[in-house]
Amino acid sequence: MADVARRANVSTAAVSYLLSGDSTRLKFVGKEARQRILEAVAELNYVQNRTARQLRRQQAERICLVLPRLGVPFSDRIAQDIQSAAALRGFSTIITAGDTFERTDRIVREIESGLADGIIADWQHLSEPEVMVLAARLAAAGRPAVIFHPTIEPAGFSVVRQHTGRAVFEALDYLYRAGHRCIAYMVHEQAVDGSRLAAYGSFLQARGLPLRDDLVIGGAEARKAAFANATALAARKDRPTALFVESDLAAVTALHAFEEAGLSVPGDIAVIGCGNIDEGEFSHPALTTIGPETAHYDHLADHLISLISATPGAIPTLFSVSWQLVRRASA
Repeated sequence: MADVARRANVSTAAVSYLLSGDSTRLKFVGKEARQRILEAVAELNYVQNRTARQLRRQQAERICLVLPRLGVPFSDRIAQDIQSAAALRGFSTIITAGDTFERTDRIVREIESGLADGIIADWQHLSEPEVMVLAARLAAAGRPAVIFHPTIEPAGFSVVRQHTGRAVFEALDYLYRAGHRCIAYMVHEQAVDGSRLAAYGSFLQARGLPLRDDLVIGGAEARKAAFANATALAARKDRPTALFVESDLAAVTALHAFEEAGLSVPGDIAVIGCGNIDEGEFSHPALTTIGPETAHYDHLADHLISLISATPGAIPTLFSVSWQLVRRASA
């Protein structure tokens, strides 16, 4: 740092303020001085010793993003937003996957031991008691958390609640108003959250339609299963006239299965998915779906870092994310 200061003809304090992102003191470093410092850093190939900085501040300056699995559109979207927002605040990001309570428990143990200063976790697949156990341990270790969950209330941690049940009801009612009276439902068998399936039951009851067990099929969690089950659905003599799928990826796969079976969508069977991913927009036909009104999650990283930094006014918060029906050609 002294070498950089000499090359840029500034004080070591000015270099420290700039490289640490100390917004309260950066006003003492002029624009021209900032540029000279950045040029000196590049010329000298200077790299900060983050370990020493972290030891001094007793922070890892790192947040952990925990997702049920990687490689799915929602995970990719949130990971990109969180990484970008954290970097702007001088924090790095670790992204990891935990699809079971046992795997998630191991990740939390690492965070308790100092791997990260806080956590953003998609725990919609975990039960309320499981979430509370993990959240209590994080709180005891002084690790703030932002947790995606459909039913749990903020209790020393922040919660992101996506109102998918309402959107499911709206989508099913849209099919009903289009004349459909026999609507199948492809469920995500690994999901703990039952609000979407409950909305299916509530819709049937509200419209006086029978709840038929044979119309609730699995497959939304995997494309191979979705293709097999959609193919079987297409072969039925009493084939339903519409299908709601708890995953856009599975819904797009169902479109392929119906095409292979010689069915027209939406002429023979209408299809609605869930998630509003890009692939659905460019499928054939384009997929009608439900999805969040906003697809940006960078504010969650800002909020978590404010909690970590004990910024005045930063408190555990409930973030409500509304979902809406996106009408396209498949229904």
